[in-house]
Amino acid sequence: MNVRRAIIDDAEWVVDLSRRVQEALTASGSLQQIGPLPYATVEASIRAGNVYLLESPSRPLGSVLVDPAIPTYRHHLTQWGLDALPGPFWYLHALMLEPKEQGKGLGKIFLDGVKELVISNDNGMIVLDCWAGNNKLRDFYLHAGFKFHGVFPLKDFEVAVFLSSSLPGEQG
Repeated sequence: MNVRRAIIDDAEWVVDLSRRVQEALTASGSLQQIGPLPYATVEASIRAGNVYLLESPSRPLGSVLVDPAIPTYRHHLTQWGLDALPGPFWYLHALMLEPKEQGKGLGKIFLDGVKELVISNDNGMIVLDCWAGNNKLRDFYLHAGFKFHGVFPLKDFEVAVFLSSSLPGEQG
């Protein structure tokens, strides 16, 4: 398995993956909304260097967006009590694996590779959130090495916030 930054030629595949993942979520009864991602959003994120792919030797298997958290997500960092911590901060979202490949341990491999590429050299911190009631996803993030930070209100529901840092003592 290999984790790499996406290139423009990957944009259509990422958009299509987001559609397939959303169809699988909806079919399972999940209310989670992940896609389909707009092509323009994916293209802009790829051009900014913020989209990563997990690929086998023969094909891509997953995608994730990891955007700079400031300024777009500054209000969340403040609400979550993270604004006093050293940055830079990265907001991980739209983590997707091919539906038929889920449950095979690839998510942890993918996140390990993303953490290595994003925060290993800049002492930054990856922040992510998920619906607080999704115990399966919360357990997944803990197993993938993220540190549980807390549960916080967001609109009419709550989110669980997780961190991963390259700083000693802050490692999740």
